[in-house]
Amino acid sequence: MSDTSAYEQLAQRIQIEIAGANRREIRQVHLRPREDDDVEAWERIIGEIDENENVAITRTPEGWLVSWVPSEV
Repeated sequence: MSDTSAYEQLAQRIQIEIAGANRREIRQVHLRPREDDDVEAWERIIGEIDENENVAITRTPEGWLVSWVPSEV
């Protein structure tokens, strides 16, 4: 059994999805919860993502569409 919390597992999964979108330079990812995902972990992560000023989150029937612009260098 893993010591990783539901939140940490979800954060890792989302991080991989966002990294893939960055590599493709689309700067947008549709995050979709799985049936066995922890609802509270999703709420926490979406709230944390939403705190970033370069990020826009749109609720969809399947999940959340997250778009972002790169911060100035």
